[in-house]
Amino acid sequence: MIQKFLAKSYKVSLFAFPFQHRPHQARAFEERPYQIIPLDIESFCQKAGVNYIEVPGWDEAGASVVNSVAQKPDYFITVIAKIIPQHFIDGNTIINAHPGLLPENRGVDAFKWSIVNQAPVGISLHVINRHIDAGRVLKRLEVPVIASDSYDDLCARAYDMECDLLANFVQYLDNNQACNEVDINSPLSRKSIPEEQNQKFDSVFQEYKKRVCL
Repeated sequence: MIQKFLAKSYKVSLFAFPFQHRPHQARAFEERPYQIIPLDIESFCQKAGVNYIEVPGWDEAGASVVNSVAQKPDYFITVIAKIIPQHFIDGNTIINAHPGLLPENRGVDAFKWSIVNQAPVGISLHVINRHIDAGRVLKRLEVPVIASDSYDDLCARAYDMECDLLANFVQYLDNNQACNEVDINSPLSRKSIPEEQNQKFDSVFQEYKKRVCL
């Protein structure tokens, strides 16, 4: 994402939060590529001319660091899977890409639940608020499903579309109107799909594809 923003000649700052690396326990049929890459991020930022800012944590002291930085960014883009505390949201515009169509498909395993529930697969760009997968929706896109797709093919297409939405967020800012606010009473998934379904997800996807590719 940094490279995409730099290619647009944006001035970029990266806010680095404490992170504890744990061994990756891959689930069968992941919907996103593994996010941890062997890269010295601080050195990369220095060479790329990116302002690298360490934030001590997710408490109010951390928010104070973000909000007091010189030349504070006009917009913040999230590249983490975390519910962001309200003291970071206040006074900031924080934009996220969600792997599901909002408001219909909020919460955990949204991408897979779309397939399990025989619903359209899509992605949404939204300005976050304190509620899960809520806020104002800037753009929704259905992800095309092609008859020759494997599940990995579809996931890769969706992931690329998410990255492009984030990179081009500026062109959707005019859609930041109250009428696009997600109803927080819309259904919210708090659970992953059952492991039994996850283990045989290829067959679940094949059945889904037969229906949508008719």
